[in-house]
Amino acid sequence: MSLLLKILQFLPEVTPPLQKKRSFKEKLKWTGITLILFFIMGLVPLFGLGQNALAQFEYLSIILGASFGSIISLGIGPIVTGSIVLQLLNGAGMLKFDLTNPDGRKKFQGVQKILSIFFVIFEASIYVFMGGLAPPAELVGTALFFQLELLLAFQLFLGGIIIMLMDEVISKYGFGSGISLFIAAGVSQG
Repeated sequence: MSLLLKILQFLPEVTPPLQKKRSFKEKLKWTGITLILFFIMGLVPLFGLGQNALAQFEYLSIILGASFGSIISLGIGPIVTGSIVLQLLNGAGMLKFDLTNPDGRKKFQGVQKILSIFFVIFEASIYVFMGGLAPPAELVGTALFFQLELLLAFQLFLGGIIIMLMDEVISKYGFGSGISLFIAAGVSQG
């Protein structure tokens, strides 16, 4: 567990607010700022993306709180997947976290964040290297194609990490869960 604690120190984290009680106005402000940032990120296209069949992801994007072809193409998928996997492992007794005390909850949330980062990397790699979000087809077989694949995967990774941090901002400073907010935002856009 000491190795886990060392790793957790280096993970990106949103600092919790200094005051426990925040006004309705302040929570509304943070929720609004995060939601506007989410919509703006949905408009930022992935650099190096070829003309591919993004329409096949249209309905999936509503559920995942994603905007395929943009920097937030991964949406909430990695966060939800990491959470489900960790809860299954904890429920089956393969990993044991004492969720009744603050230290156990902190470790649980840290491992959940590690799993979410793993799934951000995994899903970004799958989308790019399996051709779902790929560079232009005329570049296949060139060094530029592989470089653009790496660039696309990095952009998806960056977007996934930002979504993860925005979820934390909503949880700590805004109303409810960022995941629910991003799903609602996806539905309202769809």
